[in-house]
Order: sequence, then structure tokens, then C-alpha cells
Amino acid sequence: MGKFDEIFDDVVVNAKAAAAVVSKKASTVYDTSKHKITAAEIRGEINKKLRDIGKYTYKKEVFGVDTSAEVAQLIADVKELKENLDIINAHIDSVKNQKKCPQCEAKIPRNSIYCNICGAKVEEDEPAPAAQEAPEAAAEVVEEAVETAAETAEEAAE
Repeated sequence: MGKFDEIFDDVVVNAKAAAAVVSKKASTVYDTSKHKITAAEIRGEINKKLRDIGKYTYKKEVFGVDTSAEVAQLIADVKELKENLDIINAHIDSVKNQKKCPQCEAKIPRNSIYCNICGAKVEEDEPAPAAQEAPEAAAEVVEEAVETAAETAEEAAE
């Protein structure tokens, strides 16, 4: 029975290790999915603001209405949203162990020497400051997006 006990102990140890790996992977997938949803919401908000910029520009050109203040505010909002989107995308890339090709900006594995898409040589570089701060900053951006969505839902309910 000694060998059976050893085999059983090995099976238990391996099962626990496998469960830990699966749990970590599930957590990573959940985290990435949450950030991808937030990124999609931010892209939608950017598109809405860009449409609004077009509407104000149209009013200015057709009706001669001075909309420069509104356009300036929308442009500032779009810049801020794009910064938040860059933070979230940097976090997603770091979780997926990816980086952007400097030539074509395709997402490639972090350890690549050449781009899979355009063939450009990729320099080994330190992670960008945005990528180093990405987990904390992405969490803040996601939290703000959740709060905004909750407020919007409450307003819609009223």
C-alpha cells in the first residue's frame, strides 16, 4: 500500500497545482475581459464626442454660430478618453504579454525580435512607463467607468 499512497499523494499535489493554474488563468481572463469591455465603452464615448464635434462644426459653417468653446471642450474630453484608453490597452497588452511593433503598430509577442506582420526588427526595450503603471491606472479607469455607467442607469431609471 506504500506505493499507492505515494501515487495518491502525487495525484493530490498535481491536482492542487493544476487548480491553482486554472484559477490564475480564469482570474486573468476575467480581468482582461473586464478591461476590454471598458475599452469598448470608452471607444464608444470617443465616437460620440467626435460626432458631436462634427455637429458643432457643421453648425458653425452653415449657420455661423460660434461653437468654438463647445468644440474645444469636446476635444479636451476626447484627449482624456484616449489617454484612459491607452492605459487600459497597455494593461491588456501586459497581461497578454504583448507589445506594439514600432513600424506597423501590430500587436506582437513581447519577446519577438521581428514583427510577425511587417518583418521590422523590434528592439528589446524596457516596458513603457504607461505599461508599468497600467494595472493601477486601469483599475482606476474601470472604476470610474463603472460609476459613470451606474449614474447613467440611475438617471435613465428616473
